[in-house]
Amino acid sequence: MKFCKFWVFLFIMCFIAFNAAAQMSREDLQQMYLTHLKEEGYQPEIDSDGDIKFKAEGRTLYIIVYEDDLDFFQIIYPNFWEIESEAEREKVASVASYVTRTTKVAKVYMTRADDTSISAEIFIEKPENFKTSFKRMIDVILLARREFIEKMNE
Repeated sequence: MKFCKFWVFLFIMCFIAFNAAAQMSREDLQQMYLTHLKEEGYQPEIDSDGDIKFKAEGRTLYIIVYEDDLDFFQIIYPNFWEIESEAEREKVASVASYVTRTTKVAKVYMTRADDTSISAEIFIEKPENFKTSFKRMIDVILLARREFIEKMNE
């Protein structure tokens, strides 16, 4: 009987823990990200889309708030390279592919508005686990930017 009670208790605790994490609201996520960024010395703010805007090494980055996918964490550096011609578009596509292929976690891609953006994306077990990878994700975005610009200027 004790064995059965233990499993029932364990099941209930797991269910409660899962539902607590699954019920994080957009505001809960925003607050968690804002608090961490402030603790790390950034000056974050919530943008008009509800994402978190902050600066790192003079660059404006965003944490995209995904309340419907709590296992996913993404930081974006949007519109860092404007595409000015069709010839340049071909080179941007090639360099973006190279940098994405050679830089862990970072994705460099062209947007519909003739710009180029970088994102760092990971899966996490719990929303608060973003903290362990946060600094490295920023570093990889800035590294991808440097490598992209170097390759574009060759």
